[in-house]
Amino acid sequence: MGGIWHSFTGWSLLDILLLSIVIYQILKLVKRTRSAQIITGVGMVVVVVLASSAFPLIAIHWLFQKFYSSILLILVILFQEEIRLALSKIGNRPVSRAGKSSSAADIGIHEVSRVAFDLAKKRIGALLVMERNIILNRYLDVGISIDSKISKELLMAIFHPTSPVHDGAVVIQKGRIAAAGCFLPLTKTKNLQQEYGTRHRAAIGLSEETDAVVVVVSEEKGTVLLVMDGAVVQQMDADMLQVALRIALSSYQPETNELLLGEGL
Repeated sequence: MGGIWHSFTGWSLLDILLLSIVIYQILKLVKRTRSAQIITGVGMVVVVVLASSAFPLIAIHWLFQKFYSSILLILVILFQEEIRLALSKIGNRPVSRAGKSSSAADIGIHEVSRVAFDLAKKRIGALLVMERNIILNRYLDVGISIDSKISKELLMAIFHPTSPVHDGAVVIQKGRIAAAGCFLPLTKTKNLQQEYGTRHRAAIGLSEETDAVVVVVSEEKGTVLLVMDGAVVQQMDADMLQVALRIALSSYQPETNELLLGEGL
């Protein structure tokens, strides 16, 4: 025992700390997703394999040795979506935007809020996506490029039921409407409220894969919701929406989002 503590150095402590952080982030990433079930299954297989080494379970030990070289490939295939998401999160760094002008910090917030509640009154559904640190270009490719300044009139025209792109999402980049009619990935989370339709699931799905802020206008209920980091804020009024968007877009701080959003999905 003394030999172990003798070899324990500051680097050993750092090694343990980094490993703990990695394990925590993996568990946080897969929480409440299908990956949690996969990890449980993998864990059971590992227990069986360890038991085959400790006890004379010859058949299991032989089978494990035959497929050992393929395990890494199998894990990569099973967790390909989660690995891609994890890498995108690693590349995302909280960036303070306090140095920007107040007009830049309030990019389109007033117009987006006005449009959202005007559409809600008319029971017209809409998805308004506002980019933060993770670039959303991959979602623009399937939409219609617009590259226009944000205006209530243009957004109302885009989401009008007679518009050919009203079912898709509008993506806002750098204070401009980048594209309309964009399709977003649907969430795979199963424990959602039954009242959430395709728009809500698309908003949650995008917020799980990126750090974008999504404003959802419900066609059925005429309500406006804000979706961030896989969490939903319900029944927001115009003032609350503007404050929440201003905080989210001016300085992306995860702890601020938790206070704003409350319980995630």
